[in-house]
Parts: sequence; C-alpha cells; structure tokens
Amino acid sequence: MKKISSLLLLLLAVLPSCGTAAAHPTGQNPAAPAAAAPSAAPSVASRPVSCGIAAAHTTGAEAPATGQNPAATADIPALWISGTAVPGGVQQLEAMPDGKTYKFAGQLLPGELIIQTTKKAGKTTRYIIPTLPDALIVSRGIRFRETADAPSAAAAWQVPFQNDLYRFTVSIARQKVSGEIFQPWGELFIAGGATEVGWACEGKMLLMKQDLENPCLWTWEGELRQHPDVEEPRSFKFQGQDRWNPKSLHPYRQGTDILSEPRLRTGGDDTKWEVSRDGRYRIQVDLFHETVKAELLKP
Repeated sequence: MKKISSLLLLLLAVLPSCGTAAAHPTGQNPAAPAAAAPSAAPSVASRPVSCGIAAAHTTGAEAPATGQNPAATADIPALWISGTAVPGGVQQLEAMPDGKTYKFAGQLLPGELIIQTTKKAGKTTRYIIPTLPDALIVSRGIRFRETADAPSAAAAWQVPFQNDLYRFTVSIARQKVSGEIFQPWGELFIAGGATEVGWACEGKMLLMKQDLENPCLWTWEGELRQHPDVEEPRSFKFQGQDRWNPKSLHPYRQGTDILSEPRLRTGGDDTKWEVSRDGRYRIQVDLFHETVKAELLKP
C-alpha cells in the first residue's frame, strides 16, 4: 500500500511534454518572443483518448551506473520487452533509422517491464535495467545499465496502471530510457521551401486535417516542388503549431526523401525532408507511432 501511494504521489507531479524546440529554419536560433500556447486538442466524441500523463519523475538521486559496459551496449542488434506489464508476454521494440534508438508505442498493463536483448531469455541474454529502484517507465530519462543477470521485480521498469497510449524510448547513445503517456496534439502544419508558403510563413503555415476517428492521425494533400527563389528550395517539415516553436517533427537524417522513409522523430536536431520529384502529394502523419506515409498522386 505504501508503494502504491508513493507511485500515485509521483503521478501527480506531472509536467507536459511538448517535444524539443525547433531550430530556426535557416539554421539560426534567434530569441523568439513569447507566444500564446497552442490551442487544446479538440474533443473526439467517437474515440475518447486518455491523456493522463506526459512525463513523471522517480524520486531520489540517480545511482551511479555501476557494472555498465558501453562497449557491449553499443553492439545491441535488437531489443524486446517482457514481464507482467507487456500484453502477450513479449514484444519486440522498433529500431529507428539512426541505429542506436529503440521505441515502443502501445498498450501496457500494471506490473513489471523487462528490456532484454533476445526474445527468449537464455545464456546470451543481456538486460537493460534502471540505475534507480522501482523506476517508472514514464520519466524524463533514467540512466540504465547492462547486466547478464535477470532482474528481480524491484529492479525492473515499473508500469503503475493500464493505458493504451504508452510510449518509451531506449537511447543506446545516451544510455537512457524515457517515456510518456502520449497526449494527441491539437494542430499540425506543414511548411518550408518546397511548399507554397516557403520559410517566412509563421501565421500562414498549411494546416493538416485531423482524423475524426483517431486524433493521432493527420492528413494533407497539396503541391510540393522546388522553389529556386527560396533557401533550401526542396525542403520542408511539420510543426505542432503555426510557428517554429516549440513542437516539431523531423526525419532522422537531413535531406530524407519523403517517399523513402516512414519513421520520424519528435523534436531534436533541425533536420528536414526533401522532395525528389515535383508534384501533388498526399501525406499522412501518425503522431503516436511517429510514422509518415507519402504518395505522389500526380507528377
């Protein structure tokens, strides 16, 4: 009972997660004037969405990563999760295009979650465990260490309650696990040199259309082409508001062809998509799963 009460207290100390602030499109980062907060997500009667937590913290100072082996951690080819918190018992995490990030998006149950390097535990299995006791999978980022010993329940990642919108990231480069319960955005825009509005477009970015059944899905249809009279004439990106800060979406690599790569990330470095062919496009963004699908409808 004491442990449950402590977890509930932790969940009350919640801070909203808006992603990393986007850089200025020209590569500069001038001080931006204060702006009004983005409008709240519209209610979707046909599909209520639980937006309870964006980020929560575990208490206490972070323990040193004793026993950590960065050289071994760097060669992890795949990761799975198991434990009482995982529907079906075992699920594989998705590897991102950067080769050093793994992600999960979906339902979790109350219980313990174990991150491991093989689908089935065995002699070669290594485990990614937190450097804090009773560490919540929802956090701003908790360092992990690698071990060959199967973790006890207390040494596993903790999931306090069931929700369909859990997301967490295992960053091998940063040696941290961070997570949230995703809150759908109220707006999503497309803008940049390949669009008709260019880069000097705050207040007039192109609004995408939110799906009535799934508030995490956004669609846009329109012209994308090279505009030689602007900087980065084939580039564009997605914004969570009609200005450059604070929410933005980016490809993992600069200059990624929108037709070639389905994965995207929220915030981070100011990388941009490009169009390899001019024409009319239909683009769908899944904010929860961090994917993008583009079709060239008419060259």
